[in-house]
Amino acid sequence: MSSKLSISDIFKVDASGVPYLKIVIFGPSLAGKTSMLTVYNVLRKVEDPETIYSSLKKIDDPSGRTIFYDQSTFELPKGQGVSVPKLRYQVWTVAGQKRHHIQRKVVLEGADGLIFMFDPSKEMWQDNVESLDELIELKGDELGNSLPFLIVLNKIDLPTEKRRPTDDFLDLVVEKGLAQNKGDAYMRVMEISCLNARNELMTLLRSPNVKEKLDEYGRLKKGERPPNVQKVAQPIEQLTREIIIHRIKVAKGSA
Repeated sequence: MSSKLSISDIFKVDASGVPYLKIVIFGPSLAGKTSMLTVYNVLRKVEDPETIYSSLKKIDDPSGRTIFYDQSTFELPKGQGVSVPKLRYQVWTVAGQKRHHIQRKVVLEGADGLIFMFDPSKEMWQDNVESLDELIELKGDELGNSLPFLIVLNKIDLPTEKRRPTDDFLDLVVEKGLAQNKGDAYMRVMEISCLNARNELMTLLRSPNVKEKLDEYGRLKKGERPPNVQKVAQPIEQLTREIIIHRIKVAKGSA
């Protein structure tokens, strides 16, 4: 990092003077956006609760469906190799129902990175397309340029006969101009199951042998993440790294 650059040249800074990033999880209603953030929040609590700056906040209706956003703020654990004393990353979800367009537009403001979540259920195809079209309408010129993004296919636990094949989503990403070809699209797509991840966490925490997976402070060792939990955490953690690298490169290029 150039000595001429200050933290505020690279990252936004909150009211307490700490640099932060904003990640938004976007996608159609019931795709699993809230579930993804909930699993990640529980994981941070059992691995390193000190990295949770603000616990999960939900603005939802009586049925539990998001009507504005879900949001939680985390801090990078020590030893992440980032040359700043402290860095927070906010993770937001949007309300997916079609009537909440204005709320989604508000939540997207100031985003440093995006995760688009597809629902591969066969009956959700048109909802996926419309949600992706909306995101492109709002942020299309920025996606992949000034705005790093990843794509997540949730619900891989669904039986094959009930879900659209992954190739259909890769073709859609190419068709919408978010990737040059299917190989490029494949590099941006991650397949997860929030349901399996939630079940694995519950099984782990209720296991009579759970202490064997904890360190001397009673925290889950990072190497003990269940496979599906790791897959759910990966998009958030990978995108955080990509945003940091992007912001530093941009700052150095403009110095």
